[in-house]
Amino acid sequence: MKTWDLTLQSLCKTFEGHFKVGAILSHNDFDDAELIAMYKHHYNAVTAENAMKPEYISKAPGVYYFDYADMIVDFAEKNDMMMVGHTLVWHAQSAKWLNRNEDDTVLTRAEAKTNLEAFIKEYAGRYSGRIHSWDVINEAFTDKNDEPYTGNWRDYLRRDTPNPKAVGHWYLAYENGADASKGESGADYVFDAFYFARKYDPKAILYFNEYNEEFNHKCVAITDMVNDINEQWRKHPEYDNRLLVEGIGMQSHHNHKDTKPEKIRAAFERFSKTGAVISITEMDLTFGSAENPAVPMSPEDAQTQKELYIELFKIYIEYSKYIERITFWGLNDRDSWRAWGSPLFFDIEDRAKDVFYEVIKLA
Repeated sequence: MKTWDLTLQSLCKTFEGHFKVGAILSHNDFDDAELIAMYKHHYNAVTAENAMKPEYISKAPGVYYFDYADMIVDFAEKNDMMMVGHTLVWHAQSAKWLNRNEDDTVLTRAEAKTNLEAFIKEYAGRYSGRIHSWDVINEAFTDKNDEPYTGNWRDYLRRDTPNPKAVGHWYLAYENGADASKGESGADYVFDAFYFARKYDPKAILYFNEYNEEFNHKCVAITDMVNDINEQWRKHPEYDNRLLVEGIGMQSHHNHKDTKPEKIRAAFERFSKTGAVISITEMDLTFGSAENPAVPMSPEDAQTQKELYIELFKIYIEYSKYIERITFWGLNDRDSWRAWGSPLFFDIEDRAKDVFYEVIKLA
């Protein structure tokens, strides 16, 4: 395997007049000195790949594990990098105790709210003042795009579904005991999650993070949710003259078939009007099919991927006054969670691909 080339122009320094540039990091990465040297060369924003997801922080009531998260937060702090907390509330990779009984039946609304506050108090409170921004809620919306938008973002939140990995347990628990006559619903966990995050880490910028964020109903629902939660906050007795949802995270897990620059631009137009800052939080761009991973990219495929990346970065630069950071979800094609699609700027031997040089030119 080739070593990382540290003579390359730094990504974060190249774009420092526009936005921060980050990538994911694992506690295991600290065993590779060359990789860490590369990371410090190219990136100035840190997101833990897994160590800060809920199930890695707490698997049982009152039981918390922070060793790996501490390593990553300490690294970011030592190297003056923007630290992103990912994530506090997620339907996936979260322990049952938060919102379910052992038999998978949901807790009551009151029980779930108590657990939500306890978890955020312990977790966000531990790092209070050390985290630049939190992905407070991750992937709350379904992909329901095949019917007219109802005008109510709550209708698109995850709830019950035949796919056990996609069930919105927070919604179902908050619904279990909700008093509709008081306007209560399962959707109330959204406000509570942001409220508790503000309460226990008041300096952090609070993000909502979502995938397929530029598509149809989801784009509209995200916008409506951000505006609605912030309007609720303005009427709250503890309102602090800040937005509660201060950031919108566009995961940007793109592919060459479905990703359309015009939709990305339209999403920026819509999101920027909320007053929230925007980040590209989990950037990658695949070519090919996960069902047929043995087919390598041809030179023509690589050219198409490069051209699409260039179009996206042109949009990012155009809207850079709204963008806080761009974070890549991986360091090279070899170790990417979507390795089959050769999705990143560095190949399986850690070499910069042509797209790296072309994107650098844009700045």
